[in-house]
Amino acid sequence: MPMWISWLTDHWLTVLLLAGIVVAVVYIILERSLLFHKE
Repeated sequence: MPMWISWLTDHWLTVLLLAGIVVAVVYIILERSLLFHKE
């Protein structure tokens, strides 16, 4: 088993949290840019 797979199984909660934060930030940026372009 590759190292990153075993690392992922050990830190999947942290990975999920980071992924959620990244998605939230991207979503907020897209929402703001869309609102900005509407005006």
